[in-house]
Amino acid sequence: MPPANRPLQRQTVTAMVAEYIAARIIGGDYPGGHQIRQEAIAAELGVSRIPVREALLQLEADRLVVIRTHRGAMVSELSADDAVDLFDARLLLEPFLVEKAIARVSDQEIATAETAMRAYEAAIGRGDDPRELSRLNWAFHTTLLEPSMRPRSMAVVQTLFSSADRYLRLQIEPAKAQAKALQEHREIFEAYRRRQADETSLLLRRHVAYAVDEIVSQLRRGEAAA
Repeated sequence: MPPANRPLQRQTVTAMVAEYIAARIIGGDYPGGHQIRQEAIAAELGVSRIPVREALLQLEADRLVVIRTHRGAMVSELSADDAVDLFDARLLLEPFLVEKAIARVSDQEIATAETAMRAYEAAIGRGDDPRELSRLNWAFHTTLLEPSMRPRSMAVVQTLFSSADRYLRLQIEPAKAQAKALQEHREIFEAYRRRQADETSLLLRRHVAYAVDEIVSQLRRGEAAA
């Protein structure tokens, strides 16, 4: 019986390691170009190098890490082209899923979405750090989409959320951007609460498009100055 449990145990450790490294990247502890040393991560987490190596392969698939022969794993650089690629995918999937969600959303699920929106609102009022604002932002978006009952599509969206997090933190730090995001969340929720699928989809599309426009402008200014 124990041998049958080993693959699951290793997958669990690999997932934990991947989550740890991703959090360090998204939080800015590991900036673009930072070399990730497998031995150091393994020692820090008290695991072997095998789950670290497997975790880095997962993160490479999510484009958070680049693995190069003889150079090892490095944190991928933020780029305007990558941001456009990420957010174009969100613009295709999220409006589609929110329409599917509204077609079957319950009153309780609408209440859950409102709770998520209020939590984001309260965090902005408290002046919470970008990491917490980002977490609550994704929680709100997720609650809007989950009633769609499209688990495969939701898995793709969650991957996009994780990859987009580093980019959104560029855009969400200024107070003006936070206020605008909150207002847009309120408008999206009101249309969602009224079960207006077309309006919700349009507002969500505008919300995502505005964010990527701001992010790409910042990145291209940085690229031009480099």
